[in-house]
Amino acid sequence: MMEYGVDLNRIGFHDLGDIVEYSLEDLETSVIDAVNKLLTHGKFPIILGGEHSITPHVVSAYDDVGVVILDAHLDHRDTYEGMKNSHATASRRVSELTDELLICGVRSISSDEIDEELPQYITSGELSSMQDPAGYIDERVKGGSVYLSIDMDVLDPSFAPGVGNPEPFGIKPKIIKDIISRLSDRLVGMDIVEVTPEYDPGEITSNLAARLVYELIGSREGSKR
Repeated sequence: MMEYGVDLNRIGFHDLGDIVEYSLEDLETSVIDAVNKLLTHGKFPIILGGEHSITPHVVSAYDDVGVVILDAHLDHRDTYEGMKNSHATASRRVSELTDELLICGVRSISSDEIDEELPQYITSGELSSMQDPAGYIDERVKGGSVYLSIDMDVLDPSFAPGVGNPEPFGIKPKIIKDIISRLSDRLVGMDIVEVTPEYDPGEITSNLAARLVYELIGSREGSKR
């Protein structure tokens, strides 16, 4: 990682593989147990999904953490298709766990969410028009530790077509890169969700998601130097 002066081959990491098969019944217990073990051993969790419904379970393993969610959708419904834990209720469940929640890149809100008390959010248009969106987000999320959740549909489909619910007029990858770099010394964990390889034969989305993981590792290691 040239700009960070970091050789990723010298960084120790471990791939735990799939910690849960697709079963909503087992999801909560499996995710919470796995993240708790990682945090107990002083590790930095990077969780790859999969459904965005994993994020509240991960966040529940932390004490006193601010959360930044990058997502095209507000996902603040109380229930979706009769389920309390769903990709469409992810930010609602997170808001029940922390007072510091900021959702960025939003460009789709359902009618039943509009009547609710909404969390802090920034639209993709607002984010794209800012001179320093990463700095703005850093200032908006008070306190120390931050957990970052990246739903790949926050990006414009031209950059990330392989997602479950693509929304045009999204943000550019450079904005996410800058957010990761700006928050890196405050981050205590990160997930990247909603990558759907079968919708993207060219593997554009998967490659970009992998690069964002590299950016996280590189920026964190680079800040220690």
